[in-house]
Amino acid sequence: MTAAFLVLGLVQAVVTPIAEGWTGELFVVGSTLPMAWRRTRPVEAAVLASAFWLIPLDGFPILGFVVVILQFFAVGSRGEPTAAVLAVTVWASAAGAVGTLLGPEPPVAAVGGVIVVVAPVLAGRLVQHLRRQNELLTTLHAQLREEKERAEEAAVGAERARIARELHDVVGHEVTLIAIQAEAASAALELDPKRATEPVEAIRVTAHRTLSEIRSVLDVLSPSETNDGRGTEGLAAIADRARAAGILGELTETGTPLPDSSPVSMAVRRIVLECLTNAGRHAPQRPVAVVVDWGRDTVELTATNPVPSGTPLVPGRGLDGIRHRATLLGGSSAVDVADGVFSVRVRIPTAVNA
Repeated sequence: MTAAFLVLGLVQAVVTPIAEGWTGELFVVGSTLPMAWRRTRPVEAAVLASAFWLIPLDGFPILGFVVVILQFFAVGSRGEPTAAVLAVTVWASAAGAVGTLLGPEPPVAAVGGVIVVVAPVLAGRLVQHLRRQNELLTTLHAQLREEKERAEEAAVGAERARIARELHDVVGHEVTLIAIQAEAASAALELDPKRATEPVEAIRVTAHRTLSEIRSVLDVLSPSETNDGRGTEGLAAIADRARAAGILGELTETGTPLPDSSPVSMAVRRIVLECLTNAGRHAPQRPVAVVVDWGRDTVELTATNPVPSGTPLVPGRGLDGIRHRATLLGGSSAVDVADGVFSVRVRIPTAVNA
Protein backbone atom coordinates (compact mmCIF):
# COMPACT_ATOMS: atom_id res chain seq x y z
CA MET A 1 0.00 0.00 0.00
CA THR A 2 2.79 2.40 0.91
CA ALA A 3 4.50 1.78 -2.42
CA ALA A 4 1.30 2.53 -4.35
CA PHE A 5 0.76 5.85 -2.55
CA LEU A 6 4.43 6.72 -3.03
CA VAL A 7 4.37 6.00 -6.78
CA LEU A 8 1.12 7.90 -7.35
CA GLY A 9 2.42 10.87 -5.35
CA LEU A 10 5.64 11.01 -7.35
CA VAL A 11 3.72 10.79 -10.61
CA GLN A 12 1.64 13.79 -9.58
CA ALA A 13 4.73 15.73 -8.47
CA VAL A 14 6.34 15.16 -11.89
CA VAL A 15 3.26 15.73 -14.07
CA THR A 16 1.79 18.65 -12.10
CA PRO A 17 4.58 19.99 -9.87
CA ILE A 18 3.50 21.01 -6.37
CA ALA A 19 6.76 22.89 -5.65
CA GLU A 20 9.87 24.17 -7.40
CA GLY A 21 12.66 21.78 -8.31
CA TRP A 22 12.83 18.50 -6.44
CA THR A 23 11.09 19.91 -3.37
CA GLY A 24 7.74 18.34 -4.34
CA GLU A 25 9.27 14.90 -4.80
CA LEU A 26 11.11 15.25 -1.47
CA PHE A 27 7.84 16.15 0.24
CA VAL A 28 6.06 13.13 -1.25
CA VAL A 29 8.81 10.70 -0.27
CA GLY A 30 9.32 12.15 3.21
CA SER A 31 5.60 12.32 4.12
CA THR A 32 4.58 8.99 2.54
CA LEU A 33 7.43 6.53 3.11
CA PRO A 34 7.17 6.48 6.98
CA MET A 35 3.66 5.03 6.56
CA ALA A 36 5.38 1.66 6.00
CA TRP A 37 6.21 1.58 9.74
CA ARG A 38 2.82 2.77 11.00
CA ARG A 39 2.02 -0.67 12.52
CA THR A 40 5.37 -1.29 14.20
CA ARG A 41 6.54 2.25 15.01
CA PRO A 42 3.42 4.42 14.70
CA VAL A 43 4.58 7.32 16.89
CA GLU A 44 8.06 7.61 15.39
CA ALA A 45 6.72 7.26 11.85
CA ALA A 46 4.14 10.01 12.44
CA VAL A 47 6.74 12.40 13.89
CA LEU A 48 9.03 11.88 10.87
CA ALA A 49 6.25 12.20 8.29
CA SER A 50 4.77 15.35 9.81
CA ALA A 51 8.16 17.04 9.89
CA PHE A 52 8.06 17.26 6.08
CA TRP A 53 4.76 19.16 6.24
CA LEU A 54 6.76 22.30 7.08
CA ILE A 55 8.12 22.38 3.51
CA PRO A 56 6.36 25.22 1.59
CA LEU A 57 4.32 23.96 -1.37
CA ASP A 58 2.34 25.43 -4.23
CA GLY A 59 -0.17 22.59 -4.03
CA PHE A 60 -0.79 19.30 -2.22
CA PRO A 61 -0.63 15.62 -3.23
CA ILE A 62 -4.08 14.37 -4.17
CA LEU A 63 -3.76 11.27 -1.97
CA GLY A 64 -1.95 13.14 0.80
CA PHE A 65 -5.04 13.36 3.02
CA VAL A 66 -5.59 9.60 2.76
CA VAL A 67 -1.96 9.00 3.81
CA VAL A 68 -2.39 11.33 6.80
CA ILE A 69 -5.62 9.59 7.90
CA LEU A 70 -4.05 6.12 7.71
CA GLN A 71 -0.89 7.28 9.47
CA PHE A 72 -2.64 8.90 12.43
CA PHE A 73 -5.34 6.26 12.75
CA ALA A 74 -2.44 3.87 13.40
CA VAL A 75 -1.09 6.31 15.99
CA GLY A 76 -4.43 6.26 17.82
CA SER A 77 -5.02 2.49 17.61
CA ARG A 78 -1.46 1.25 18.13
CA GLY A 79 0.52 4.06 19.72
CA GLU A 80 1.79 3.76 23.29
CA PRO A 81 2.12 5.28 25.77
CA THR A 82 -0.75 7.73 25.84
CA ALA A 83 1.58 10.64 26.60
CA ALA A 84 3.56 9.93 23.42
CA VAL A 85 0.33 9.76 21.38
CA LEU A 86 -0.80 13.09 22.81
CA ALA A 87 2.58 14.68 22.11
CA VAL A 88 2.77 13.55 18.48
CA THR A 89 -0.85 14.64 17.93
CA VAL A 90 -0.06 18.15 19.18
CA TRP A 91 3.14 18.27 17.12
CA ALA A 92 1.46 17.06 13.94
CA SER A 93 -1.49 19.44 14.40
CA ALA A 94 0.88 22.37 14.74
CA ALA A 95 2.93 21.20 11.75
CA GLY A 96 -0.22 20.76 9.67
CA ALA A 97 -1.50 24.22 10.55
CA VAL A 98 1.86 25.89 9.84
CA GLY A 99 2.33 23.97 6.60
CA THR A 100 -1.14 25.02 5.43
CA LEU A 101 -0.41 28.69 6.21
CA LEU A 102 2.83 28.46 4.21
CA GLY A 103 0.93 27.16 1.17
CA PRO A 104 -1.51 28.77 -1.26
CA GLU A 105 -4.63 27.84 0.74
CA PRO A 106 -6.50 30.52 2.75
CA PRO A 107 -5.71 30.72 6.49
CA VAL A 108 -9.02 29.09 7.41
CA ALA A 109 -7.72 25.92 5.77
CA ALA A 110 -5.37 25.51 8.76
CA VAL A 111 -8.39 24.21 10.72
CA GLY A 112 -8.65 21.33 8.26
CA GLY A 113 -4.96 20.62 8.78
CA VAL A 114 -5.64 20.10 12.48
CA ILE A 115 -8.84 18.09 12.04
CA VAL A 116 -7.23 15.66 9.60
CA VAL A 117 -4.78 14.75 12.39
CA VAL A 118 -6.97 14.81 15.49
CA ALA A 119 -10.00 12.95 14.07
CA PRO A 120 -8.10 9.78 13.00
CA VAL A 121 -6.25 9.70 16.33
CA LEU A 122 -9.54 9.82 18.26
CA ALA A 123 -11.06 7.14 16.01
CA GLY A 124 -8.00 4.95 16.47
CA ARG A 125 -8.14 5.40 20.25
CA LEU A 126 -11.77 4.34 20.26
CA VAL A 127 -10.96 1.24 18.23
CA GLN A 128 -8.12 0.40 20.64
CA HIS A 129 -10.47 0.73 23.60
CA LEU A 130 -13.05 -1.56 21.98
CA ARG A 131 -10.35 -4.07 21.10
CA ARG A 132 -9.14 -4.17 24.68
CA GLN A 133 -12.70 -4.55 25.92
CA ASN A 134 -13.17 -7.52 23.61
CA GLU A 135 -9.92 -9.07 24.84
CA LEU A 136 -11.03 -8.56 28.44
CA LEU A 137 -14.42 -10.11 27.74
CA THR A 138 -12.75 -13.05 26.01
CA THR A 139 -10.49 -13.59 29.01
CA LEU A 140 -13.41 -13.26 31.40
CA HIS A 141 -15.43 -15.74 29.35
CA ALA A 142 -12.56 -18.23 29.50
CA GLN A 143 -12.27 -17.78 33.28
CA LEU A 144 -16.01 -18.24 33.73
CA ARG A 145 -15.87 -21.40 31.62
CA GLU A 146 -13.04 -22.73 33.79
CA GLU A 147 -14.96 -21.84 36.96
CA LYS A 148 -18.03 -23.61 35.59
CA GLU A 149 -16.00 -26.71 34.79
CA ARG A 150 -14.48 -26.69 38.29
CA ALA A 151 -17.92 -26.24 39.83
CA GLU A 152 -19.27 -29.14 37.78
CA GLU A 153 -16.34 -31.32 38.84
CA ALA A 154 -16.92 -30.37 42.48
CA ALA A 155 -20.62 -31.16 42.13
CA VAL A 156 -19.80 -34.55 40.63
CA GLY A 157 -17.39 -35.25 43.48
CA ALA A 158 -19.96 -34.22 46.08
CA GLU A 159 -22.59 -36.42 44.45
CA ARG A 160 -20.22 -39.36 44.41
CA ALA A 161 -19.48 -38.81 48.10
CA ARG A 162 -23.20 -38.59 48.85
CA ILE A 163 -23.92 -41.83 47.01
CA ALA A 164 -21.01 -43.49 48.81
CA ARG A 165 -22.45 -42.40 52.17
CA GLU A 166 -25.92 -43.64 51.22
CA LEU A 167 -24.52 -47.00 50.15
CA HIS A 168 -22.44 -47.20 53.32
CA ASP A 169 -25.50 -46.53 55.46
CA VAL A 170 -27.66 -49.05 53.63
CA VAL A 171 -25.13 -51.83 53.12
CA GLY A 172 -23.46 -51.37 56.52
CA HIS A 173 -26.72 -51.65 58.42
CA GLU A 174 -28.22 -54.51 56.44
CA VAL A 175 -25.02 -56.54 56.29
CA THR A 176 -24.66 -56.13 60.06
CA LEU A 177 -28.15 -57.57 60.46
CA ILE A 178 -27.31 -60.42 58.10
CA ALA A 179 -24.12 -61.17 60.04
CA ILE A 180 -26.01 -61.28 63.35
CA GLN A 181 -28.70 -63.53 61.91
CA ALA A 182 -26.04 -65.76 60.34
CA GLU A 183 -24.39 -66.23 63.74
CA ALA A 184 -27.77 -67.07 65.22
CA ALA A 185 -28.43 -69.57 62.43
CA SER A 186 -25.01 -71.16 62.92
CA ALA A 187 -25.62 -71.59 66.62
CA ALA A 188 -29.12 -73.01 65.98
CA LEU A 189 -27.79 -75.56 63.49
CA GLU A 190 -25.52 -76.99 66.15
CA LEU A 191 -28.33 -77.30 68.69
CA ASP A 192 -31.52 -77.83 66.69
CA PRO A 193 -31.58 -77.43 62.86
CA LYS A 194 -35.29 -76.60 62.96
CA ARG A 195 -34.58 -73.49 65.01
CA ALA A 196 -32.33 -72.18 62.19
CA THR A 197 -35.34 -71.65 59.94
CA GLU A 198 -36.26 -68.28 61.45
CA PRO A 199 -32.80 -66.62 61.20
CA VAL A 200 -32.28 -68.00 57.71
CA GLU A 201 -35.62 -66.54 56.61
CA ALA A 202 -34.58 -63.24 58.21
CA ILE A 203 -31.34 -63.35 56.20
CA ARG A 204 -33.32 -63.89 52.99
CA VAL A 205 -35.71 -61.00 53.73
CA THR A 206 -32.86 -58.71 54.73
CA ALA A 207 -30.89 -59.53 51.59
CA HIS A 208 -33.85 -58.70 49.35
CA ARG A 209 -34.49 -55.51 51.26
CA THR A 210 -30.82 -54.57 50.90
CA LEU A 211 -31.03 -54.93 47.14
CA SER A 212 -34.14 -52.76 47.10
CA GLU A 213 -32.41 -50.08 49.20
CA ILE A 214 -29.36 -50.10 46.95
CA ARG A 215 -31.57 -49.68 43.89
CA SER A 216 -33.32 -46.72 45.51
CA VAL A 217 -29.95 -45.07 46.17
CA LEU A 218 -28.70 -45.70 42.65
CA ASP A 219 -31.93 -44.33 41.14
CA VAL A 220 -30.34 -40.87 41.34
CA LEU A 221 -28.00 -41.97 38.56
CA SER A 222 -30.99 -42.53 36.26
CA PRO A 223 -33.21 -39.42 36.46
CA SER A 224 -35.54 -40.74 33.77
CA GLU A 225 -36.68 -43.52 36.06
CA THR A 226 -39.32 -42.75 38.67
CA ASN A 227 -38.87 -43.46 42.35
CA ASP A 228 -41.45 -45.93 43.60
CA GLY A 229 -41.30 -44.81 47.22
CA ARG A 230 -38.67 -47.22 48.49
CA GLY A 231 -36.49 -46.04 51.35
CA THR A 232 -39.32 -44.36 53.36
CA GLU A 233 -39.39 -46.92 56.18
CA GLY A 234 -40.39 -45.34 59.50
CA LEU A 235 -38.20 -45.08 62.61
CA ALA A 236 -40.26 -47.66 64.48
CA ALA A 237 -39.84 -50.18 61.67
CA ILE A 238 -36.10 -49.58 61.60
CA ALA A 239 -35.86 -50.16 65.35
CA ASP A 240 -38.05 -53.30 65.13
CA ARG A 241 -35.83 -54.78 62.44
CA ALA A 242 -32.76 -54.04 64.51
CA ARG A 243 -34.27 -55.77 67.55
CA ALA A 244 -35.35 -58.73 65.44
CA ALA A 245 -31.76 -59.03 64.24
CA GLY A 246 -30.46 -59.12 67.78
CA ILE A 247 -29.48 -55.48 68.33
CA LEU A 248 -30.75 -54.56 71.77
CA GLY A 249 -32.26 -51.14 71.60
CA GLU A 250 -35.08 -48.83 72.57
CA LEU A 251 -36.50 -46.03 70.45
CA THR A 252 -38.37 -43.11 71.99
CA GLU A 253 -40.03 -40.68 69.61
CA THR A 254 -41.80 -37.54 70.85
CA GLY A 255 -43.47 -34.63 69.12
CA THR A 256 -45.02 -34.55 65.66
CA PRO A 257 -42.78 -36.08 62.98
CA LEU A 258 -42.35 -34.34 59.66
CA PRO A 259 -43.59 -35.98 56.43
CA ASP A 260 -41.54 -39.02 55.41
CA SER A 261 -40.51 -37.35 52.14
CA SER A 262 -39.01 -34.26 53.81
CA PRO A 263 -35.20 -33.87 53.76
CA VAL A 264 -35.06 -33.72 57.57
CA SER A 265 -37.07 -36.94 57.98
CA MET A 266 -34.89 -38.79 55.52
CA ALA A 267 -31.75 -37.54 57.28
CA VAL A 268 -33.08 -38.57 60.70
CA ARG A 269 -33.90 -42.07 59.43
CA ARG A 270 -30.40 -42.49 58.04
CA ILE A 271 -28.81 -41.21 61.25
CA VAL A 272 -30.90 -43.56 63.42
CA LEU A 273 -30.02 -46.43 61.12
CA GLU A 274 -26.33 -45.55 61.39
CA CYS A 275 -26.49 -45.32 65.20
CA LEU A 276 -28.11 -48.76 65.45
CA THR A 277 -25.61 -50.20 62.98
CA ASN A 278 -22.64 -48.82 64.92
CA ALA A 279 -24.02 -50.20 68.17
CA GLY A 280 -24.57 -53.64 66.69
CA ARG A 281 -21.14 -53.70 65.07
CA HIS A 282 -18.94 -52.19 67.79
CA ALA A 283 -20.91 -52.98 70.97
CA PRO A 284 -22.82 -56.22 70.37
CA GLN A 285 -25.25 -57.41 73.05
CA ARG A 286 -25.18 -53.96 74.65
CA PRO A 287 -28.40 -51.90 74.68
CA VAL A 288 -28.62 -48.71 72.64
CA ALA A 289 -31.14 -45.99 73.48
CA VAL A 290 -32.30 -43.65 70.72
CA VAL A 291 -34.41 -40.59 71.52
CA VAL A 292 -35.91 -38.45 68.73
CA ASP A 293 -37.67 -35.26 69.80
CA TRP A 294 -39.58 -33.54 67.00
CA GLY A 295 -39.76 -29.96 68.22
CA ARG A 296 -41.44 -27.00 66.58
CA ASP A 297 -38.22 -25.49 65.22
CA THR A 298 -35.68 -28.29 65.56
CA VAL A 299 -35.48 -32.03 65.79
CA GLU A 300 -33.06 -33.38 68.38
CA LEU A 301 -31.68 -36.90 68.19
CA THR A 302 -29.66 -38.58 70.93
CA ALA A 303 -28.26 -42.10 70.75
CA THR A 304 -26.33 -43.67 73.63
CA ASN A 305 -24.95 -47.13 74.27
CA PRO A 306 -22.35 -48.62 76.63
CA VAL A 307 -18.97 -49.55 75.16
CA PRO A 308 -16.11 -51.60 76.54
CA SER A 309 -13.85 -49.66 78.88
CA GLY A 310 -11.05 -47.80 77.14
CA THR A 311 -12.76 -47.79 73.74
CA PRO A 312 -11.29 -44.85 71.74
CA LEU A 313 -13.38 -42.57 69.56
CA VAL A 314 -12.27 -43.40 66.02
CA PRO A 315 -13.99 -41.33 63.27
CA GLY A 316 -15.18 -43.37 60.34
CA ARG A 317 -17.34 -43.06 57.27
CA GLY A 318 -20.50 -43.58 59.31
CA LEU A 319 -19.76 -40.74 61.75
CA ASP A 320 -18.67 -38.53 58.87
CA GLY A 321 -21.99 -39.28 57.17
CA ILE A 322 -23.92 -38.24 60.30
CA ARG A 323 -21.99 -34.98 60.53
CA HIS A 324 -22.42 -34.27 56.82
CA ARG A 325 -26.18 -34.87 56.87
CA ALA A 326 -26.66 -32.56 59.84
CA THR A 327 -24.41 -29.83 58.40
CA LEU A 328 -26.05 -30.02 54.99
CA LEU A 329 -29.42 -29.17 56.56
CA GLY A 330 -28.01 -26.36 58.72
CA GLY A 331 -27.71 -28.46 61.87
CA SER A 332 -24.91 -29.77 64.06
CA SER A 333 -23.69 -33.04 65.50
CA ALA A 334 -21.47 -34.12 68.39
CA VAL A 335 -19.98 -37.53 69.09
CA ASP A 336 -18.01 -38.53 72.19
CA VAL A 337 -17.14 -41.32 74.60
CA ALA A 338 -17.35 -40.58 78.32
CA ASP A 339 -17.60 -42.86 81.35
CA GLY A 340 -17.96 -45.94 79.17
CA VAL A 341 -20.88 -44.49 77.19
CA PHE A 342 -20.77 -43.73 73.47
CA SER A 343 -23.14 -40.90 72.56
CA VAL A 344 -24.29 -39.18 69.39
CA ARG A 345 -26.20 -35.90 69.57
CA VAL A 346 -27.70 -34.25 66.51
CA ARG A 347 -29.75 -31.05 66.11
CA ILE A 348 -31.37 -30.18 62.77
CA PRO A 349 -33.66 -27.18 62.14
CA THR A 350 -37.04 -28.19 60.77
CA ALA A 351 -37.41 -24.86 58.88
CA VAL A 352 -35.43 -26.41 56.01
CA ASN A 353 -38.69 -28.06 54.92
CA ALA A 354 -40.49 -24.71 54.54
